[in-house]
Amino acid sequence: MKLSYPAMLAMLLAPLVAVAADAPEVRTGRTVYEAVCIACHARENVMVSAPKLGDAAEWQRRLARSPKGIDTLTDHAVDGFAAMPAKGGRADLTREEIRLAILHMMDKPVR
Repeated sequence: MKLSYPAMLAMLLAPLVAVAADAPEVRTGRTVYEAVCIACHARENVMVSAPKLGDAAEWQRRLARSPKGIDTLTDHAVDGFAAMPAKGGRADLTREEIRLAILHMMDKPVR
């Protein structure tokens, strides 16, 4: 049986496509913020006292009160703290995704 080039290519790529389809979704700080955190941390949200996206002064104030800096803020977001629900109510978020979302809200570059 002789296969055409496109058919051969499709056969060779099929396993790769299947693996890519099974790969976990990559969530950046921005995508986590837009999907979850925005509900309370949007600049326009005046009803909630959560620090807002890009409010450098408020984020710095919170960092200054945090013994372990970004790690403390991440702990609070992961475990819940005051009005902050654990993981923003999304149990499927990883610690790293939450840390990236915090850095996004602080307007910090991701390292």
